[in-house]
Amino acid sequence: MMEKPYGLRLEKDEKILWIGKRSLRSLWLPFFIGFITLPLYGMGIIFIVYAIAKWLKTDYVITDRKVAKVTRHYAFVYLLSYDIKEVKHENVRSVYSVQKGMGSRLRYWDLIIENEKKIVFNGIGDVEEVKKIMEKFRS
Repeated sequence: MMEKPYGLRLEKDEKILWIGKRSLRSLWLPFFIGFITLPLYGMGIIFIVYAIAKWLKTDYVITDRKVAKVTRHYAFVYLLSYDIKEVKHENVRSVYSVQKGMGSRLRYWDLIIENEKKIVFNGIGDVEEVKKIMEKFRS
């Protein structure tokens, strides 16, 4: 059984089918700048911590009833709040992926799930697996 992200509420008998995070490869720029500027009085550590925090704060979830993006907002180590964007499967109009810039070289995509609003799963590494799961509910 997969551990549900903090803040996500599941209905009775709702099952998590996929849970993921942004690929660390999609955060290549802050890591690169961080390692380059590390010798400069340790300034690079700020960029590296930023990249790790960005990676840790967002979870993407697909259940048998909905798609959700859970974003937590922290002040240092304390959780201040969290945002949950969710769309029920029957309300999804389209699902497609976009690959920008370095994504083609580093193999990560942005998965866009649309209804009247848009949920973007940024920097997903296994986009085909996620699309297959989503297609099961579109038939």
